[in-house]
Amino acid sequence: MAKKPGFKKFRKLVETDIDTLRAEFAHLRTDLDVTRKQLDEMISMNDNLLAANNKVVADLRVLDDRLAHMGREFANQIHELATGIDGLEKHADSVSAETVAQLHAVQARLAAEQVRYEIAFRQDLAEIADNLRRSR
Repeated sequence: MAKKPGFKKFRKLVETDIDTLRAEFAHLRTDLDVTRKQLDEMISMNDNLLAANNKVVADLRVLDDRLAHMGREFANQIHELATGIDGLEKHADSVSAETVAQLHAVQARLAAEQVRYEIAFRQDLAEIADNLRRSR
């Protein structure tokens, strides 16, 4: 013998049930509005942070370009100094060998110092960039 399917009987909705549903929907709408407002605030804050981050990145690029330009200029000046020293060596009559050696030593110190400054500056830029990446 086959069983008859069991149908559940639903009670009729009464006015209090409808009022309860309306109250729940109103509460859900309020929660949704609050959540939307929080989301809008977070999006705005994120946009502000992104704009600030982009400005810092642009500033770092400008600094890097300036450093590269200054490094090239300094390297050109050192090269010109070397050319001048070599020219002095050719006129050994008027310039002593000791003076030329001192000039070569000064030139080497200047070149080494320029390299140290450039390396230190690039390390600082890299550290700032890493901090920016971590803060994202």
